[in-house]
Amino acid sequence: VIFAGVSAYLFFEAALLSGEASLRPLFGYLPWILAVFVPAATMRLVAEEQRDGTLEILLTQPLKVWNIIAAKYLTGLLFVSAGLVTTLGLPILMATAGDLDEGAIVAQYVGTFFLVASFGAVGLFTSSLTRNQIVAFVIGLTIIMTLMVAGLPLVTFALPSGVAVLVQTLSPLTHFTGMARGVIDLRDIIYFVALVSTFLSGTYLNMRGKSISHRSPMYRNLQLGVAALIILSILVGWSGNTIRGRLDLTQSKLYTLSPATEDLLSGLGDVVTIKLFSSKEPSPQVALVSRDVNDFLDDMASASKGKIRVVRSYPDVDEEAKLEADRYFIPPVQFNERSGGELKVKQNYLGMGLIFANKMETIPFVSSVDGLEYRITSNIFKMLRRNPKEIGLMFGHGEKRRDQELQILRDELERHHRLSEFEDEGNGVPEVAAVDVLIVAGPTDWIGRDIFADIDQFLSEGGKALFLVDSVRIDQEGPLAAKSTDPSLRDHLREMYGVDVKDEVVFDVRANETLSFGSQGGGRVSLDFPYWVTASTLEDRISGGVPTAVFPWAAPIDIVDPIAGEQVEVEVTPLLATSDFGASDPEYRDITVQSETPNRVRKDELGQKLLAVALTGTRCPAVTDFCEKDPNAVFRIVVASDSDWVGHTMAPRYRQNLALASNWINWLTEDDQLATVRAKGATTGKTVFSSKTHQYLVQYTNVLGVPVAIILFALIRYILRRNTMRKEYTVES
Repeated sequence: VIFAGVSAYLFFEAALLSGEASLRPLFGYLPWILAVFVPAATMRLVAEEQRDGTLEILLTQPLKVWNIIAAKYLTGLLFVSAGLVTTLGLPILMATAGDLDEGAIVAQYVGTFFLVASFGAVGLFTSSLTRNQIVAFVIGLTIIMTLMVAGLPLVTFALPSGVAVLVQTLSPLTHFTGMARGVIDLRDIIYFVALVSTFLSGTYLNMRGKSISHRSPMYRNLQLGVAALIILSILVGWSGNTIRGRLDLTQSKLYTLSPATEDLLSGLGDVVTIKLFSSKEPSPQVALVSRDVNDFLDDMASASKGKIRVVRSYPDVDEEAKLEADRYFIPPVQFNERSGGELKVKQNYLGMGLIFANKMETIPFVSSVDGLEYRITSNIFKMLRRNPKEIGLMFGHGEKRRDQELQILRDELERHHRLSEFEDEGNGVPEVAAVDVLIVAGPTDWIGRDIFADIDQFLSEGGKALFLVDSVRIDQEGPLAAKSTDPSLRDHLREMYGVDVKDEVVFDVRANETLSFGSQGGGRVSLDFPYWVTASTLEDRISGGVPTAVFPWAAPIDIVDPIAGEQVEVEVTPLLATSDFGASDPEYRDITVQSETPNRVRKDELGQKLLAVALTGTRCPAVTDFCEKDPNAVFRIVVASDSDWVGHTMAPRYRQNLALASNWINWLTEDDQLATVRAKGATTGKTVFSSKTHQYLVQYTNVLGVPVAIILFALIRYILRRNTMRKEYTVES
C-alpha cells in the first residue's frame, strides 16, 4: 500500500510539472524507492527462521540448500514484483491523456524487474546473516545504497579516473539507466545476473555453513568454492562490458539506425572515413557516453557494407593523435577529478572528424548519443552533395532577417544549403527566379502586386516557398500588446491559393506551455500560458515525425475557395493544429498570462485550429495572358501562421521547432531522406487531459484508488478467512 501510494504520488509530482507523455519520472524515482522497499520485504525470509529456531528443522529435511534458497528467493521476488504490478495503472490511465511509447515502457519494466531481482538477492543474503529482522534490513539497505551511490558523480568525483570508472560500472544505477531509456542491452543483463549470482552464492555459504562444522575440511572447501563462484560472477559482470547485443524497444527506434541512414550509407560511392578522437582513460562523466559512441559507430560501419571506415585515436596518450585532433579542430573538454588526494582538471577527448574525398566535417565533442545519428548523417549528406540548393530570404517589408532574428535557423539550414537575401527595391524581385526555395518570414508592411506577380511566376515554374505569416505584431518591449500587420500577403494567399490566415490570435486551454513569471514577492511562479500553443503535427511525411511545436501568438488558418478559380489547381495538406481545446481571440486586447479570455470561452467554441498547411499543385504563368499549366512544374508551398516560433528567442528553447522547420525545408527542396533521421528524439509528446476531472481521475485513481483497492481486497479476504475459521465442523453420519 505504501509503495503503490508513494510511487504514484512522486510520479505525478514530476509528470504534471513537465507535461511529457512519458513514464521516465516514475523510473527516475523507482530505484530509490525499491532500495528501501525490497530490503524491508525480504528482511524476514531467513532471519525469522533463525530467531524461531525453525531453520534447523528446515535444514534437517531431505532438501538441498539450493532448493531452500531458490524457494525463499523466488517468494521474495514474487512479492516485490506484485508491488510493481500496482504501478501498471499509471501507463494504462496516462495513455488516455497522451501517446506513450509502449516499447520504452516494456523496457523500463524489464529493467525494473532486473533491479528488483538484484536487490532481492542482497536482501536474502543479509537476512541470512542475522536473527534480527531490523538488523538484516539495515545491512541490506546499506549495501544497496552503497552500490547505488557508487554510480553518482559525488562519489566518482572523489576517486582517480581509473577507479572511478570501475566503481561506476559496478553500480546498478548505471546499468538501469540504459533500460530506463528504452534499450535492453546484453551487457546490462549480464551485470544484473552476475550481481544476483554473487549474493545468492554468499547466501549459500551462510546457510550451508550452519549444517557443517567450521573446523572441518568440508567447510574450507565450501568457502573456497563459493569464493571462486563470487569472483567468477564479479569478473563476468565486469568483463560483460565488452559483449555487444542490444534491443531497442523505443517507438521511434531512437538508438537504432533508421532506414534512411542505412540507405544513405549503403549507397555511398566512395569510402567515408570517421576518425574518432577519444581518451584512452576517460573520466567517469565521459566513460559511458564513449562506450555508446563506439557501439554506434560500429553499427554504422556494419550497415554501410564497408563504405564507412572508423579510425580510433587517443590524443591523451599519443602526441601524434593530439596534433591530428588539433588539425581537425577537436579540442579537449575539461572535467574535474581527484588523483592522489588532490583535485585536478583532466582533459577528455570525444570528438570526430568525417572525411570524404577532399571534404571534411567536424563534430568537436559528443556529450550524448541522443541526436548523434542526425549529426553524422547530415554531415555525410552535406559532403556528398555537389550542388547545394539555394534558399533565398526576401526582405524589405518588415520580414525577419537572416543574420538577426533568424540566425539560429540560418546556422541549421547552412549545414546543407546556401542561404542568400534579396531586397524588394520597388521594381519587383527578379532574383527569386534564381533560388530553389523562397522564404518570406513575417512581413508586417505592404507588399506590392509586382512582387506577388514575380512570386506567382516562380511558383508556376515549379518553385518552392515557405510563408511565415504574422497576422499580428507582438510588442514585447513594454507592456505586452498586439496590433494588426498589413494584410497584403494574407489577402494574396486567400485569393490565389485558398489559405485564409485570420486576423485573430489562437489559444489552447489544454495543450499549452508552462512558463515562469516573476511574482510580487520577488520569486518566480510557473503558470500555464494558453497563447503559447503546444501544437501537434498532423502527418509525418512532411514534418518528418516531429510530434509537436510551440507556436506563440499564432493565428488560425481556414481553407477557402480561391478567387483565382481555374488559374490554380492546389491540394492542401494540414500540417499543424491545436488540440481539440483550441479557440481564437478576435480582439486580442489582452494576450498576457492574466487574460480572462481563455477562461470565458464556452465549450461549444472549443475545437481544433489549423496553424500550418502544405500546398502542392500547378498554376498558370503570371506574366502571360493565356493560361497553360505545365503538369511537370509542380509547386510546393508551406504556410504557417506565425514567424516567431523559429526566431532567435524560441528556437534555442524549443529544439523541436528547429527540427520541424528544417524538415519542412527538406520537403520543399525534395530532400526527404534527412527528415526521418532528424525527427528521432526531437521531443516527447505532451499529456493533454480533456478536463480537470479527467486529470483528477487519472491522478487520484493511482495515488488513492489503487492503495484503497488493495486494502479492501485484504479486508474482504480477512473477513472470509475469519468466517471460515469460526465454522463448527461435524462428522456426518
